[in-house]
Amino acid sequence: MLSSLGRCALRAFEGLSISATTSSAFQLQQRTFTRSAALLKSIRDEQRAGTKVSPAQQDAFDGTAGSELTVPVNLKGAESRLPTAETYKELFNGIPFSDLPMVYIKATKNNTLVQAVDPKTRSVIMYTSCRLEGFKNARKKTNIAGQTTGVAAGQRLVRRGIRTVRVQVKGIGPGRMTAVKGLTVAGVQVVAITDYTPLKELGPRPRKIRRI
Repeated sequence: MLSSLGRCALRAFEGLSISATTSSAFQLQQRTFTRSAALLKSIRDEQRAGTKVSPAQQDAFDGTAGSELTVPVNLKGAESRLPTAETYKELFNGIPFSDLPMVYIKATKNNTLVQAVDPKTRSVIMYTSCRLEGFKNARKKTNIAGQTTGVAAGQRLVRRGIRTVRVQVKGIGPGRMTAVKGLTVAGVQVVAITDYTPLKELGPRPRKIRRI
């Protein structure tokens, strides 16, 4: 037999436990379940894996990519396209071939340099590069930078009254052919393209032998 004080304490404890149970149940009903998003791969992992490109999507240009692609070329009548002794006497827009200004394009790995020279006086008519056109750091070694440099060089030649030139390309950088395209976009007629890229007789120096 409990006393009246013990009975009151027991009733108070039971009411407290019931209220605590109902409040916890109410809290559980209000609680929402969330799930975190799927863990995505980092940029570094994507860069290491590389981009898978099918052979049909590969583009062979600039002499740096697409070497594994075979493109059929018709060599019939190729001799007629090569210059001869009479080519130097031929007139292009009223100017002999030998007197046409020469545009030197040096396509390095990190930059593209364009320089126009007068063949008679050997004086520099115009000079520009990707850096002078506003491209900095890694942006200099892009196709767009080479084309922009070619367009800027062509516009400078047009302002000086030069619309017919010969082009001499040196190097295998990314701006190799885009610079020539930029010249033509600016309104300059390219009569001849000569490749003066130096090639070593035995190729590049091989890597040293790994010693374990």
